[in-house]
Amino acid sequence: MVGSLWASVEIIIGSFFHNLSIPFAGTMLAMISVVIMVAFHRHWKERGLFWRAGLICALMKSISPSALLLGPMTGILTEALLMELAARSLGGNLLGYLLGGALALISTLAHKIVNLLLIYGFDIVKVMVNFYEYVIRQIGLPNLDPQIAALLLSSGYAILGMGAALFGFFIGRKSLPASSGIASEGSTFEASQNDIFQLKTNQTFSVKLLFFHIFTLITSLLILSKFSLMIGAAFVLAYVVFSIFYYRESLKHLKRPFFWFQILVLTFLAALFYNGFQQKTLFSFEGLMAGLQMNIRAVLILVGFSSISIELRSPVIKSVLMKKGFSRLYESLGLAFSALPWIIKNLASPRQIFKQPAKTFASALASADVLLASFQQKIARPRVVILTGEKHEGKTTFARDLAAELKNEGHSVGGFLAPGTFERGRRKDFEILALETGNSKPLCSIANSEGEQIGSFGFYASGQTYGHQLLTPENALRLDYVFIDEIGPLEMKGRGWTPSIDKLMEDTPAILIWIVRKSLVEAVTKKWRIYNVPVFDIHENSTSQVKKRLFQY
Repeated sequence: MVGSLWASVEIIIGSFFHNLSIPFAGTMLAMISVVIMVAFHRHWKERGLFWRAGLICALMKSISPSALLLGPMTGILTEALLMELAARSLGGNLLGYLLGGALALISTLAHKIVNLLLIYGFDIVKVMVNFYEYVIRQIGLPNLDPQIAALLLSSGYAILGMGAALFGFFIGRKSLPASSGIASEGSTFEASQNDIFQLKTNQTFSVKLLFFHIFTLITSLLILSKFSLMIGAAFVLAYVVFSIFYYRESLKHLKRPFFWFQILVLTFLAALFYNGFQQKTLFSFEGLMAGLQMNIRAVLILVGFSSISIELRSPVIKSVLMKKGFSRLYESLGLAFSALPWIIKNLASPRQIFKQPAKTFASALASADVLLASFQQKIARPRVVILTGEKHEGKTTFARDLAAELKNEGHSVGGFLAPGTFERGRRKDFEILALETGNSKPLCSIANSEGEQIGSFGFYASGQTYGHQLLTPENALRLDYVFIDEIGPLEMKGRGWTPSIDKLMEDTPAILIWIVRKSLVEAVTKKWRIYNVPVFDIHENSTSQVKKRLFQY
């Protein structure tokens, strides 16, 4: 929740700064971040709040189609980790907040230096050193030691950080009533349906391309450092053209004029200051070549990291993350993204934020409980487990064995399975088998021509009615587990068992066990927005393994 509010402020204020080309925008955004972190930590003394909120905010910034992994993600996360370190070292008090604020702002300076080195290489150091010597001569301080200048600059950043922490401490000390600001009466939270990994266009993904980008990025950097500028430039140009052509809309941010303006300015500075400002000639050819090489490297890094960030949103990567223990993080991101449009819509405008900063941030703090209650309600939804496999591979048999084992353990099991019979190598009919009572009724048959026809099967109205009766919330209230066999194409269209499933999702504490064919798992999880659902392939897991996981709820 804190990460979502933090990201919304970053997006609103960041866009405002970008559109007006305001200098030191990163520093001001860092100060706002400190205010938010301190204010919310005063509101909720939660261990790990800083780094977890920072991780959510960083990922929200980096997952967006126009963002880069290199910049906002590492900067935001570093600030949050330093705030967490200070709070744990000195405690969640004013002294800890002041230290954390100072470290967070100093980190923005260090982050900028590291970014410049990563993007432009170490040639940028020579340019900046000569530029520094030129500047101190112009201001009349030719003997100003660089270490003293760096200390003074760092001290200034530390003071700004402590000021932001003090402001956040003041706001968090007494939050405004929930009836103020964006938490006003009648203001209700409506979640967005957007998938957090979704791009604006129909972008295709490839795991092979992900490794290709990583390999090409490393190889291109080596070629730039070991071979001539012409060879390096040709190699990078081919890679950049391929990436821009393949991703097209996803790399639109490279069309921004300001990016290319920075490239020209750096080339000019390199030509002017690479060998110092003491030559008879105004520009240095060696400096010009160094500037071009730095800028070629910069374009390579930006395009490479942009391409990698796009491929990391692949459904395959998402699936791996879910299976490797990152389901909680994904669920948190899903909740945060669902709230983002509502927060941005209801938060004050940038002008109001700067005119009345205390009231704006206090109002955002007051909205915390509104969002938290909504998030808790979403998390409290029924727990769902999916059993999956290909068509005719034995999903129903697996589910029947699992239900029997659960019953033997003393658990109440309900819902239904839909076993079928074969005739001449093809399905002949299906029935509804109630797991609680063992009773059954015909569901559909290829011989039935009177009921609703779906494919070659005619459905019996009595069987459909019986299935819906078994899935009522009243029945589910006295059950530990409710089986539904199966959720398929009919449910994807809002028909079949969908009305009963929707009611169960709203009002039942039971664990729902859904049987879903493998090709529909992603569509099912997206339709019902169940972000951390465990998925068990019947060929990769035994009933005892599934049962063990169920007992962990």
